[in-house]
Amino acid sequence: MSDKLLTTRELEELLQLDRVTIYKMVKDGELPALRVGGQWRFSAEAIDAWLKAQRGETPPEPVRQAAPTDLTSLRLTDLIPIATLQSIQDQFAQLLGVASFITDLDGQPLAPCSRCSRFCRIIHTRPEGMAACQASWRSIARLDEAGGAAIHVCHAGIQYASAPVTINGQRVGMVTAGQFLTEAAALETFREQALATGARLGVDGEGLAQAQDAIEIVTAERAVQITDLLATIANAISGIGYQSYLARQTLAQIAQITAAAQV
Repeated sequence: MSDKLLTTRELEELLQLDRVTIYKMVKDGELPALRVGGQWRFSAEAIDAWLKAQRGETPPEPVRQAAPTDLTSLRLTDLIPIATLQSIQDQFAQLLGVASFITDLDGQPLAPCSRCSRFCRIIHTRPEGMAACQASWRSIARLDEAGGAAIHVCHAGIQYASAPVTINGQRVGMVTAGQFLTEAAALETFREQALATGARLGVDGEGLAQAQDAIEIVTAERAVQITDLLATIANAISGIGYQSYLARQTLAQIAQITAAAQV
């Protein structure tokens, strides 16, 4: 059975401590905690054991644990079905009116892009174009392992926001939304850049220029809102992935116990 994860608010109510005190105890290593996305979560079983230790009760004989699943060998799609990821990004794209997609740390999309703009679809018609986009996404995924959601500019000059999906402290993917601009570019300036991008990637530069009207223009405030919501989505995916990770550990433990019983 999977261990329940408590939020900070739930732990405040359980321990009758304020948030500042809880965070200080976590920082000092006094309280068992783990990161899910960008938020602290607390294992109910670990907190129960900690409380018993505080009361001086003898802890129960520990159950032999199987070796934790190595997240470095797992893809996000090993933990969450592609259909679920597709549904999440579809709904996010529909809600905000911008493109959305989820990639692994190599910049490889895990599901088809939702609400992809005509501008980007033209770029993706050539392997060189898709490779350039994946290189942009890969560089962001590896740019700052401690970083959170932020707005970036791709190789073609289009803006987008990205947020990391982190499971048990391990970054496993990125959620991205965008294909927008925060300021409308002058027609001639945009056309020159589009033609240069087309020549560099071997795609239709004139078509890129004509696709300017397909690029959403959002205010800076709206871009920040998209980024904040994206962080929330990334944290939700992280939580789903972590529960799957715990289930894998439980199954591995059952398999180990079963194998030992048959010896």
